[in-house]
Amino acid sequence: MTIVIVRGLGDIGSAVAHLLFREGYGVVIHDDPRPAATRRGMAFADAAFDGRAQLAGVRAVRVDTLREVAHALERRETVPVHVGPLGPLLAGLGHRVLVDARVRKRTAPDVQLAAADLTIAMGPAGESGPSGRGT
Repeated sequence: MTIVIVRGLGDIGSAVAHLLFREGYGVVIHDDPRPAATRRGMAFADAAFDGRAQLAGVRAVRVDTLREVAHALERRETVPVHVGPLGPLLAGLGHRVLVDARVRKRTAPDVQLAAADLTIAMGPAGESGPSGRGT
């Protein structure tokens, strides 16, 4: 199973995670401990605050450890939502794809090209270039 990290709990990140989960990918959503969510009730953002959320038949559950993320990915019943440092996910998850769906319009983009075999940035601030990782 291909594992995808989706950064961002907003409506864009939730839509990406929902579609990928439905297509059979292992998906984990990551965001900061205090995510900026403008559409509660219409995205997986509620999982960060309430512990769980549901969006069009797909459930998401907040998990706090890498072990819980791995367990949720193995069971494939819910989308794990991890709020906290990104480093442990990048170092220990075995993901192949990173999708930055935070759609940040006014902040400089993070350098994430080497964070996965395939890195996708959504929004106007994304930049492309060679990854330097894998082939």
